Formats: sequence, C-alpha cells, structure tokens
Amino acid sequence: MAQIDLVERPMRRTANVAGRYVAEADTDVDQFLQRAAALGPSAAITPFQTANWLGAWLALVGPSAAVEPLLITVRDTFRGEIAMLLPLVVRRVCGVTLVEFADLSVSDYNVPLLGPAAPSTPEAAAAAFEAALEAMPEVDVIRLCNLPLTAGGRINPLGLLASAPSSTVRNVTALPQSWDDYLASRPRKFRKALRQHHRALDALGGVRIRMITAPDDRTALLFGKLDQFQRARIAGLGMRYVLDRPAYAKFYREVFSRGQAMLSVMESGDSVVAVAYSLLHRQSCTTVRLAHAGAEWSRGSPGIVLASEIIRWLIDNRVEQFDLGAGGYDYKRQLGCEPQPLLVLEKALTLKGRMALSAWSTYSGGRSLVRSLAAKAS
Repeated sequence: MAQIDLVERPMRRTANVAGRYVAEADTDVDQFLQRAAALGPSAAITPFQTANWLGAWLALVGPSAAVEPLLITVRDTFRGEIAMLLPLVVRRVCGVTLVEFADLSVSDYNVPLLGPAAPSTPEAAAAAFEAALEAMPEVDVIRLCNLPLTAGGRINPLGLLASAPSSTVRNVTALPQSWDDYLASRPRKFRKALRQHHRALDALGGVRIRMITAPDDRTALLFGKLDQFQRARIAGLGMRYVLDRPAYAKFYREVFSRGQAMLSVMESGDSVVAVAYSLLHRQSCTTVRLAHAGAEWSRGSPGIVLASEIIRWLIDNRVEQFDLGAGGYDYKRQLGCEPQPLLVLEKALTLKGRMALSAWSTYSGGRSLVRSLAAKAS
C-alpha cells in the first residue's frame, strides 16, 4: 500500500472548539505500549486492548497485512491527564485510505484504552473524538467496528458516538457462585440435552477435558488441531480460512505464551476431539475460538460440552463473567449468554470517502463489505 507518513510530518496537537482536548498521533509502538502500561490494567476494559494482545498484534498481524500504525493519545487539558489511547491502523482498500482499529478480524470488541480523564458523556466523547480526527493524517474514511456500549463496568466513549448497528452482537453472562446454580438457571431442555450429549460421548469411548494455561509438550499439536477443525468448518461453508496463515498462527501462540490465554481441550484416548481458545482478563473469560472434529463426534455436541466445562472451571476458579465473543449463534444463547449490541462508528472525511461509504452501503450487507474487501486485499 502507499505509505502514509506520520513520522516526517510534524505531529499535530490540536484542541477542539471548547479547548478541552488535545491529541497527538504517532507510529512509535513501544512508546504507545509503555503509555498504555502506565495507565494500569484498568485501562483495557476488554482483553483486546491489553498490552499483550496489542503488542503481539502490532508486531505480527499488522505488518503481515501492510498496515501502518496510527497510535493516537487524547489528553484532557483541563485535568492534565490522558483521556484515551486509540490503537488504530491505516490501509488502502480499493483505492480508499481507511482508518480502523488494530483488528483485522481477530479482535471481537474494539474500545479505546481509557485513561483517568476518559469521557463519559456524548458531548465529551464527541469533543475528544474531534481532537483525535484533527491529529490524523489525510484519510478518506474512518470505520470503527464492533463497539460495545459498555464493558468491564465502564462506558466506551466511541460507543456513545456510534452511527450504525454492527452486523454482530456480543454474547456474555454473569456466572453464579456454583455449578449447581448455573444448571438451575438453565431451562430443563438444556439440562436434559447436556446429559444426552455426555452419554453420547461416553458411547464413543468417553472423553477427558483439560484446561491449559501454560505451554506444554502438546501445545503445538493442540494449536494445529484447532486450525484443522476450524479450517474444515469454514471450508464447508464455502468461505476462506485465514487464521492458520503464518502471522495469525504465530500471533495466537504468542498471546498464549504471554499468559493471557487458555487452551481447553477435549480428548478421547490419543485423539483430540475439540479445542477452545479463550482470553483471561481480570475477572472475565472470553472464548474467541472453538472447534471440534465433527463426523461421528457431532452426535455428542462436543462444542457445547466443552463450553459448558469451561463454564464449570471458571465458576470453580471464581471467575465472574463468561463471554462467548461476537456472533449470533444459537448455542451461545443455549449456554446462557445474552446478546448485547455492538455498534459501528464511521465517518467520511473526503469526497472519495463519502462516495465509498455510499457505494458500500448499496450492497447487500454493505456494512460488512469493507471488511470482506479488506480481507481479500490482505
């Protein structure tokens, strides 16, 4: 892609019309991550904004897709403190210069890192965002997807400014004090089906389940099986699978090695039946990848059984929230996850950008078209 030079241009620090916020844009990843770390763990209100996740993404996934980092710091001049950090990237999609979160379809939720002066009203959020816009280089379109309204008990400032609903939802549930309480909260139909799933798995030879939070001698095999299972499922839907590409594969392994992720595995004898990849962040667990062997094992619904055993493990370890990530799948509701809206904030900054947004919106599913086009270009 054409280089968008943020280094040689003078950094633009600007205030909004009220003079409250100023912002600066940079490409220095190390400095940005140090700034994020200085804010403390509470700045990342979902696991996709932690230093481990962003550091691995900016080192591995971003460069593989030839994106340019656009790392913005917004400060509150009244308080002299950071309002928010925006981990963004710039790339070209069909000739359009696009700004988006550091995501490329691996981050289920996008939120700024929140500083002590994070805006919490629409007016303040709009002023802070305007300062961020003024600090950006010349681009055509800003499109920030999968914005939750709240997460971790805090307001997402960009969610207050969202212009459209996302094509997907968040799936999350608060966990009770005990496994028995969890089962009691589920419909009788679910409890009966879960027992039937276990009997079917027993009839196939029985299974054992492990939760792995540190690398061991089978870690490489499990990642390979996860890719294999997901690739087969995606190919069966006639879609292209990208998560086993070298940069993506290394990214997921790197996040796991840094201690933020957990592998959950269902095995029968020497065979791997199902694998899940979850992110552990504060008192929440977000399962972002889940796949199983299919074929005869489908009789026992290994995906639902493995997810339910993750929930049991989380309850036993006093984790307070379970999140099955983005996506409107029925099994997530069966497990007790409630759908919560995700939003999109998009803004055209040039005539080309306005024309692009108009063109994208004319297609069926046009709100997600830019993502599919971007994936093809990567």
